Amino acid sequence: MEEAIEKVKRLANGTDQTPFTSEEYMMYFSCAFFFSSIRFYGSYTGILYEKFIAALHDNILGVILPALDGKEDVPLLMEIMDLWSKYKILAHWLLRFFEPLRPFCSITRGANISDVPYKLICDGINQERAGIMVDRDIIKAAIRLFVEVDDKGKRFYYRNFEQVLLTDIDARYTKLAQEWISDCSFDEYIGQALDCIDMEETRMVYYLPRNTMANVVEVMKYEFLEKQTRSVVELLFRGGPRSR
Repeated sequence: MEEAIEKVKRLANGTDQTPFTSEEYMMYFSCAFFFSSIRFYGSYTGILYEKFIAALHDNILGVILPALDGKEDVPLLMEIMDLWSKYKILAHWLLRFFEPLRPFCSITRGANISDVPYKLICDGINQERAGIMVDRDIIKAAIRLFVEVDDKGKRFYYRNFEQVLLTDIDARYTKLAQEWISDCSFDEYIGQALDCIDMEETRMVYYLPRNTMANVVEVMKYEFLEKQTRSVVELLFRGGPRSR
């Protein structure tokens, strides 16, 4: 099993391009099954489980965290995506070989992911809104990472990200609506608000699942129209921007 773990590590890191043969797979799986089921000398399930967990921990502490150290902004997101793809290879093969341990395992919590990537993604989208060139594929891939992790564990990473994103949108467009009400006529305000909603919808459809897209549009309509109803009505009767 240690031999299997070492080869999985090499595959994940890209230092070994030779895939497991069907014979190797059956050998390692059978080994795990045998040692987790024998009773004569006592079960080895606990020992195998410790090796399985140690392999994941070693990867996190020895590979992932050092690679992330000192990186920020876009380089941090790019490194996260690269490490995530490698970690999936590692976890995929370890889970296949150690499948006989499944009845023994009790998954109570997932690995914690900092809120930092949430903010980096929102910052990247804000830069795009400001006309700055950003790597849209990296942002999209990072969001997809949260969706994948959400699907596999008990921590709601994507839902947490969605809340951070909607809060950021709320704050941004509340401020913008107040500025426009001070500077625009009624027709100008409504025209700019609808154009802004359309542009945001066009931008976000590249990044977000359909359900989140609907939430984004609802937040923007609320900020520009419902929340500002009184001010918009006053703007209609005022006929133009406030005098300065």
